[in-house]
Amino acid sequence: MANGQITFWEGNGATQDQVGNTLSGGTSYNISCKSGDYGFSNDEARSLKLEGIPGITLIKVYDSPSASTDDDWAQILVKGPITDSVIVSSFNSSANLDGGNVVVTSHYHNGLDGKVSKIMIDYLG
Repeated sequence: MANGQITFWEGNGATQDQVGNTLSGGTSYNISCKSGDYGFSNDEARSLKLEGIPGITLIKVYDSPSASTDDDWAQILVKGPITDSVIVSSFNSSANLDGGNVVVTSHYHNGLDGKVSKIMIDYLG
């Protein structure tokens, strides 16, 4: 787990079953849940867990399969290394986690939890 890992979960608060494969921190991804990329299923994820992330990482989750910002979407900005683990309990509400090191910005329309169709992760170093 040198670069850490990112896992998505079926339940809020990183509970129930893991959705999709475990993703490596320090790596960029463009995941279509509708296409089953990296083992993901469409409209499943409700939360995520960040563990040992090495540096600045921008995670965006979208209700829209084309990553449109006209529907629900959320941005999770990891401002620096995460040595332990941080749980983003829901994509439906904004939050400052890990002392402000992880900032969740939710763009709520009618709910994103359990409706994630696209995941984009940019590792910025």
